[in-house]
Amino acid sequence: MKQSIPGRLLRTIVGRRGSIVAPLSPDWQREREVIAETRAKTDLLLTDPAALHLMICARAARRIPGAFAEAGVFKGGSARLICEEKCDEPFHLFDVFETLQALPVPGAEEVASHFGNLHGSEAHVRRLLSPYPHVHFHVGMFPDTTAGLEEQRFSFVHIDLDLPSAMRAALEFFHPRLVAGGILVADDYCDPAVKESVDAWLAPHSDAIIELPWSQLMLVRQRG
Repeated sequence: MKQSIPGRLLRTIVGRRGSIVAPLSPDWQREREVIAETRAKTDLLLTDPAALHLMICARAARRIPGAFAEAGVFKGGSARLICEEKCDEPFHLFDVFETLQALPVPGAEEVASHFGNLHGSEAHVRRLLSPYPHVHFHVGMFPDTTAGLEEQRFSFVHIDLDLPSAMRAALEFFHPRLVAGGILVADDYCDPAVKESVDAWLAPHSDAIIELPWSQLMLVRQRG
């Protein structure tokens, strides 16, 4: 296909900034609209490619029996994208929300120091996700908030916890509970400390691991 001069110029400019431009076919118009609608309703920290990839993975995972989960919800932007794809599957959300500053539990000081006053409101996220069925909130410090879910099995997990220690805790809880073929997507994989911690934890496992160029890691569970 012959490229137009404006198209080549745009790709050259964007390429010099370390990015790429990829056209989407009309078949993906709905996903583009959902991402734009989500940005209009709440803060969405993901880039458009990362947001689209999250939706694609959630859509693929709904073919596999199991619950959905997100650890690190912030203001609900990525959770809304997942809700658009999960159909009727139960969706478990884990976040401290505005309780962060008042948690006298181990690990809370590190989390509070990292995030400061940057947190989401549980009430805001509940309103945002109210149109979607079977969304369950687990408010407090992860992994304490997983109590009672020890027997739960997951087909899709999104982790966005920033800190290496929190990422390890999430892998320790979710990985053995992923069903065969289940998908786990982790953000912040571009952070050297997070990458080192995640790589060390995953080294003994034989799962399919794909590093994506927009700071995400995707894991597909080989055995559940």
